[in-house]
Amino acid sequence: MSFRPIWYLGPEEIGRNQQVFATHDEALASAKARFNVWTQPTDFGVEETDERVTYVRKDNTDYSLKGLNQ
Repeated sequence: MSFRPIWYLGPEEIGRNQQVFATHDEALASAKARFNVWTQPTDFGVEETDERVTYVRKDNTDYSLKGLNQ
């Protein structure tokens, strides 16, 4: 199982991007970091996904794994 950051943009709208992390904690930290600089979302969270991991979060920064695990 992997995890994708999500952002609540309104009562019935959830925003997503292509980032997928191996851990819930990484995804949540990434969602929070982006939430803190955006103005539209009203909240943030994480959803489970079966997609392959595409990012790792280290030292408060998201790093793409593109090309490393394809």
